[in-house]
Amino acid sequence: MATKIIVCLDGTGPDYIEKSDTPNLDAVSKEGFRTIGTAIVPTVTNVNNTTIVTASFPETHGITTNYYFDPVEKKEVYMESSEFLLKETMFRRLTHQGKKSVLFTAKDKLKTLIQDGASIAESAEKPSRRLVDRIGPPPDIYTIEVNHWLFRAALSVLMEEPPDLLYVTTTDYVTHTYCPEDEKSLWNMHEVDRLIGEMINAASDIELILTADHGMNPKSRGLDLNKILKGAGITANAIPIIKDRHVVHHKNLGGAAYVYLDAPADTLEDAMALLREEKGIEAVMPNNEAAHRYHLHPSRIGHIFVLADKDTVFGALPHARENVKVRSHGSLHERDIPIFGYGPGPLSAMPKSNHQVTDWIF
Repeated sequence: MATKIIVCLDGTGPDYIEKSDTPNLDAVSKEGFRTIGTAIVPTVTNVNNTTIVTASFPETHGITTNYYFDPVEKKEVYMESSEFLLKETMFRRLTHQGKKSVLFTAKDKLKTLIQDGASIAESAEKPSRRLVDRIGPPPDIYTIEVNHWLFRAALSVLMEEPPDLLYVTTTDYVTHTYCPEDEKSLWNMHEVDRLIGEMINAASDIELILTADHGMNPKSRGLDLNKILKGAGITANAIPIIKDRHVVHHKNLGGAAYVYLDAPADTLEDAMALLREEKGIEAVMPNNEAAHRYHLHPSRIGHIFVLADKDTVFGALPHARENVKVRSHGSLHERDIPIFGYGPGPLSAMPKSNHQVTDWIF
């Protein structure tokens, strides 16, 4: 069996690759395919990586956000434990078949979420002593070079004993920090391409598919939905779905939010009407409509789902409306993602979305 490699480039929209020198990905596209696919909404890391490793939508696997509010327990938690998963991962499926799978992530929170069943699971944030002894300590998680270290770690496994499946998923610090045309972005993408080329050449029989979990855009308008609703006398808890422990990346400001109302029966219509009038808000929909339209798990989203326009982000701010300067994601405007691949899957059925990636390569 060939070693199957899935690479997820965190926060890498098609523009980052199109503007860069990527000879190895160019070669992959000639031997296989390249296309622009769509990420799963909301366009955040946890949702899309879980979609890839379970080959299913959030309505099935249950991961709807980076940060979760439990309306029953009235508790807010980071959604980063495999206990939240409702569907078997590809790693677990391969284990049942007696096959070996390896997972490399940049962030430890993603490793703990999707690692179930993996024969080996490592993160650049908290690597094992064995891995550090083999390739050296990783750079800081808030650097461009941490992703390059991650690919070198994956390469060391391929050269030592190729597994049946290798899944590598990076961090989006670089795309949160630099635009596609920036010199550092161009250098990073070229280096990533070089390392992917080394991975392809590391074993005689490799099949590859590369995707991204979401794109990235500059944002200039910030809205604090809690303050906006409170100003109208509506008590609610608006959860920015991008929120995680890595606030340097995005300051917990993202393009989508779940709104949990204290009294939904009395305030739902008024709250939606108020939010629809707010500049910077592109879509407002009740729970059932959002779950149906975006294949979300209805018990793990709020009473209202809110999507920002291309220039706007939601989060906790000093005032209800503020000018901001941040590169972020979460909205419909970060759905476009690059998908490259070559392997056994027919070109007529090439994946167009992250829920199809794993099924295609297998």
